[in-house]
Amino acid sequence: MSSNTANNNQQTGNTIVDVDQLLQLDSLEKELKEASDIVQEWTTERLSAKRALKSQHDGAMKQSEQFYKKLVEREHELSNQAKELEEEKEEQEHKLKQMEEEAMQARELAADLPEQLEDLRATVSEERRKTEEEAGAVEKSEGKQLKQVDSLRVANDMYKDRLGLEFMKTEDDDMKFAFTLIDRFEMDREFSFTIRVEEGSTRYQLIECEPAVREAGEYMRECNRTDDLSKFVRKMRTSFVRLCESGN
Repeated sequence: MSSNTANNNQQTGNTIVDVDQLLQLDSLEKELKEASDIVQEWTTERLSAKRALKSQHDGAMKQSEQFYKKLVEREHELSNQAKELEEEKEEQEHKLKQMEEEAMQARELAADLPEQLEDLRATVSEERRKTEEEAGAVEKSEGKQLKQVDSLRVANDMYKDRLGLEFMKTEDDDMKFAFTLIDRFEMDREFSFTIRVEEGSTRYQLIECEPAVREAGEYMRECNRTDDLSKFVRKMRTSFVRLCESGN
């Protein structure tokens, strides 16, 4: 009996010890879990902080790269501007040198200007005198030509009805004489010649003759010697009549 009681007491004591140990283990596990949570939280915070630092570092590096790129671009821009300014400076210096040379030449010309002006006045005066003389000569020549034209018109009116002569002016300002009433078999047949008054003179030039008259050149030379155009016209008509009589 006593032995059984002792055994029961021993078992009861062991049970109490086991419960205490279980309670201690449970408390330890709880503490370990809390510690683990603390470590996990600390680790997470450290990772977050590390990621934030990395992101901040990456952002700073990106900004630095952009800033460096802008600095390089600005450096190139300033370099180009400096080059352009240098070229502009050289161009301005070249222009300034040219202006100085032109100013020197102008001063040299100004020194000779009074003498040149005097020469110019003399030249202008001489040219004016020549111009007035030439104008007088032209006016005189035009007067002679008008007189010749008037003489031709008078001759034209006189011979038109009697000899079938018609006088006309061509597009080249030449004078054409056309005869009809020469060929008795064909009274309307036209015989003509064209003469030109040489510019600046009273000489005549035979331009065209239809039909051709062999003596026309000789008649023209005589006309220029005697200045008798009416006689030339009469001789030409006589030659046209002879051509008809000879069957031409």
